[in-house]
Amino acid sequence: MNKKLFLYLGLFAVAIPSVVLAQLTCEELFNLTQCNTCQKSLYDQGALSFYTGVTPPSQCPSNIVYGNFLLEEYKNAGYDVSHVFNYSTFDTTPFKPSLDKYCALEYTCDQTEVDQAMEKIKTDCATELSTPLDLTANPKTIEFNTLLAYATFLAYYGGIPSHESICLLNDQGEYCYYKIAETYFEYIKKESNGDTNVTISLDGKILFLSDGTTKEIPKDLNCGECWTKIANIFLTYFEEHKLDEQLEKNIFGSYDEMKQELQAKCEDSSNAEGIDVLEEVDLKRSVRARAKRNARTIKRGGGSVTRSLISFLRG
Repeated sequence: MNKKLFLYLGLFAVAIPSVVLAQLTCEELFNLTQCNTCQKSLYDQGALSFYTGVTPPSQCPSNIVYGNFLLEEYKNAGYDVSHVFNYSTFDTTPFKPSLDKYCALEYTCDQTEVDQAMEKIKTDCATELSTPLDLTANPKTIEFNTLLAYATFLAYYGGIPSHESICLLNDQGEYCYYKIAETYFEYIKKESNGDTNVTISLDGKILFLSDGTTKEIPKDLNCGECWTKIANIFLTYFEEHKLDEQLEKNIFGSYDEMKQELQAKCEDSSNAEGIDVLEEVDLKRSVRARAKRNARTIKRGGGSVTRSLISFLRG
């Protein structure tokens, strides 16, 4: 568990694969004749509020509130926002106006509101929250009620530090969320050859492509000024507001693991928000393309040399 989970939930929200963008009842949202206690609780707490039309009872779940602004901007720009598990576009233009609107709001949330919401979700969704959350899995494969329970719980638990992170500016006066999203989207676009039918694991480490293959997202993509500041924001908050032992284990593995992840050093300290990684991807792609062209010119009998050369270049 790390800062990337909160970022992921903030940037892309969590939604069922396809819904009609209209106000939905709890039963319509879950496609049931009657919602259970947990489902009704999550519905009332504002889970998937962009689709249900139910406003969160407070501004505390920052990722949900901001996610609504972001989805609205994408919708207004003409993009399909009914498939939030996938990227309908790699255009990051809607981030800036959504951030402007969200960060212009007066943020009114105190720890008491957070604690009360968390306690209600823990009580109403005890079964769902008893299942350990697999952060390395494709979100599409996680049981929906379990995923939504954790997502909503974490939206409240990380709400206060998330708000600060969402509106955080870098030294150039740009939104960190926008710069991070821009880097991620550009990387994913390159690695997927423009295919938007992709997902990312909740820990932000694995890219799931539409052909069933996976790619490990470079650690250095999560480097730079913004990542460091966001890590410190969350670490400071988590130090003061720790979860109970079982929930900590189900989400983080352990607090120490989470802390170590947040404090992890970038492999290349000169990396500015993953820019070096993107340049490296372009370089490798160019080298591999040249290798393939060269391979076609090698005469018969040179097959083993060709295979060795390509193997070396791929390494």
